[in-house]
Amino acid sequence: MQSAGPKRVVSSCIPCYTKKQKCNRCFPCNHCSRRRRPEECVYYPSQAPALSTSTSTSTSVSPSASVSALASLQKEGRKSKDLPADQDAHARAQHRYTRASTSASGDEPSVAMPEWNVTPNPRRNSTLSQGTQRSDSLVEWFGYFEDSESNTMALVRKLGLSEGEMQDGKYHLAIALLPEASEEVQKNLARMPDRQIFDFLVHYFVTDVHWIDQLVHLPWFLAQYQRWWSLGQLPAVSDVEFAVLLLRICSYASQFLPSPSHTIDRIRGMSLIEIRDVCGNIADELAVIAARLHARGSLLRVQHLSFFGLGAQCEGRTNAFWEAIGSAIRVAQRAGIHRCFTGSMLEMHELEKEMRRRVFCNLYIWDSLLSRQIDSIPFLPASFSLEHLPRIHLALDIGADAPEPFLERSLQARLAGFWRSFIPRQGAEYDATVAEERYEKFCTEFLTTLPPIFALEPNKEWDERLVRLPLQRQMLHIAIFDSLCYNFRPVLLREPSQVQSLPAYKKVLLASQKKALAVAALSVLEGVANLHTMLGGSHTRFAGIVFSTFEAALLLGALCMDGDFPGQHEDAYHRGAPGKLDIDPLGSGKSRLTWDRCFQASHQALARLRILAAISKMAEVGAGTLARLLAKVKAPNPQVPSAQLA
Repeated sequence: MQSAGPKRVVSSCIPCYTKKQKCNRCFPCNHCSRRRRPEECVYYPSQAPALSTSTSTSTSVSPSASVSALASLQKEGRKSKDLPADQDAHARAQHRYTRASTSASGDEPSVAMPEWNVTPNPRRNSTLSQGTQRSDSLVEWFGYFEDSESNTMALVRKLGLSEGEMQDGKYHLAIALLPEASEEVQKNLARMPDRQIFDFLVHYFVTDVHWIDQLVHLPWFLAQYQRWWSLGQLPAVSDVEFAVLLLRICSYASQFLPSPSHTIDRIRGMSLIEIRDVCGNIADELAVIAARLHARGSLLRVQHLSFFGLGAQCEGRTNAFWEAIGSAIRVAQRAGIHRCFTGSMLEMHELEKEMRRRVFCNLYIWDSLLSRQIDSIPFLPASFSLEHLPRIHLALDIGADAPEPFLERSLQARLAGFWRSFIPRQGAEYDATVAEERYEKFCTEFLTTLPPIFALEPNKEWDERLVRLPLQRQMLHIAIFDSLCYNFRPVLLREPSQVQSLPAYKKVLLASQKKALAVAALSVLEGVANLHTMLGGSHTRFAGIVFSTFEAALLLGALCMDGDFPGQHEDAYHRGAPGKLDIDPLGSGKSRLTWDRCFQASHQALARLRILAAISKMAEVGAGTLARLLAKVKAPNPQVPSAQLA
C-alpha cells in the first residue's frame, strides 16, 4: 500500500540516484567527476540544486532544467565542470578565489589535464619585470619569428647563439606572476560577477553556442574552467589569459540571450547588459596585463581575441570585428599558428596542434569573408594549405564512422579558399564571360566534392544523432549561395551606357546572370528563414541571420528596380547544352523566377529585420535602408508575349 504522505523529492543527479550514492548536488557532482563522466551528471527537470536564482527580481534559471538538452550534450561528448553551493554575498567576495570544495566529503575529481599545462618557470620570469622592462631576447627586441627556418633567427640557432630564447626547448613556458602584477590581477578579478552566473553562461555556451565556430575543445575548456576556480591566486600569465578567455566567452554567450530555451533577461538579479559590460571591462584590463607580461602571445590569446571579435559582430560593430580578427591573426603569426609545422611543435601536445589548426581555419574563414564584404585587403594570403585542415576526429561516444563536428568549418575554409583564388584586381571591369566560367568551375570542382551529408541535396542519416548537423548544413548552404551572389553581384553595378554598347550575345548573358543572381539571393533568404526557424524563430543578434538577410534582400530590391528584369530573354548561354553541369544550383530556378516572387521575398526579409531590430542595431539600420529602397520600387508594366502582338 502506497504512503499517503508527500512524495519524496529526488535531489541527487540521475546517475547517483540510480547507483544509490550520496550526491553533493553540484554540476557535475563528486561521483560523476570521480568516474570521469561529468557529461552524464544530469538532474531531473524539477531539480535546480545550485543554479536557480534566489532573488525575486530575476527569472529562475537552471542549466539542468532540460534533460533532453543535456542528453544531446552527452551525444557530442561535452563536459561541464564544478558548481559550488550558494553562499551569501560576503562569503562569495572573500572566498571566490580560494580553493573550491568539490564534494560534501571533501573529495576532488581527478581531471586529466592536457600536457601543455606546465608550471611557471622562475628562470624565465626572473628576466622579465612585471612593469615596463623586458627580457634580453632577440625575438622580443628585433621582432623575429623564432621558429623561422629562413630568417636571421634561424641562423642564430644554427650558430648556437639561441640560449635563453627558448629555454628548456619548451614552446609554452608559463611565465610566473610577481607580487605587483598578481595584486593588479586580483583587484580586477575581485570585480567579477557571482560564479553561478559564470556556471550558467558556460553551460549555455556549451549547449547552445559553441557549435557555431568551435573555437575551443570543450572537454579541455571545461577541465581548465574547473581547475581555474580552484587556483586561489593565479600563478601564471597563462592563467590570466584563460581568465580573459572565460570572460570573453561568457560575454559572447550572453549575446544569444534571451533565447527560446532561456527566456530571461537577468541572471541572479544581474541584467545581461550589466554582465556583458562588467565581463568586457575586466577582460580588457586583464588582456593589457597579459600582453605586457608576454608580448608574443599564445593560442589562448588568439582565442580570446576571436571571441571579442565575435561579440562585436553580434553588436553590429563589424569594423571592430575586423580589427579584432587582424589582431588575432598577428598574434597567431607571432605564435607560429600560421605554420603547418615548426621545430617547437615537436614536443607540443597533439590536442594543441589540432586546436591550432582549427583556430587557424576560423581565422581564414573570417578574414576571407570580411575582406570580401567590406572590400578590404585580407590579412592572410589567398592560398590555404590542406595541412591547415584538422586531422584528429574529436567527436566522442558517437562512432568511428560519424562525421567530425568540425567538418562544416573545414568546408567553409575550402569554400573561402576557392573564391580567394579568383580575387579580381582592383578596378578591373566586370567580365560576364569570366564570371560564368568561375560559376562553372565552382559547380564542377567544389560542389561535386561536398560530402553527402553537406551536399545541396543531402543525405540526412546522421541528423537525429547529431542534433547540430542540420544547423551546420544550413549555414554552409547559406555561405555557398552567398558566394554565388558575390560572383554575380557586379552585374548590377554596370552603367546602362556600358551595357548598350555590348554585343547581343553578351547582353543575353548579362540578363541570364541577373536571373542567376536573383536565384542565389532567393536561396540565401530561404536558407536564412529556415535557419532562423530551426533556432527557434525568436529575436537574435546572430550576424549570420541579420547580415545575410540584409544583403540578399538588397540585391533583390535592386533587381526589382530594373525595368527589364526578369525579362523575356531565353537563357541562350546554356541553351542547346543540356547536362552541361552535373550540379547547377541556379539553372533550374531561372525558369521559375518572377518579379512578384523577388519583391515579396524582399518584403519578407524587411519584416524579419524589423522584428530583429528590437534587440539588434545592425538589423535596425539594415531595415531602414531596405525600406527606403523598396519604397522606390515600382511594379513593372505587364509585358505582352510576342505571340499576342503578332
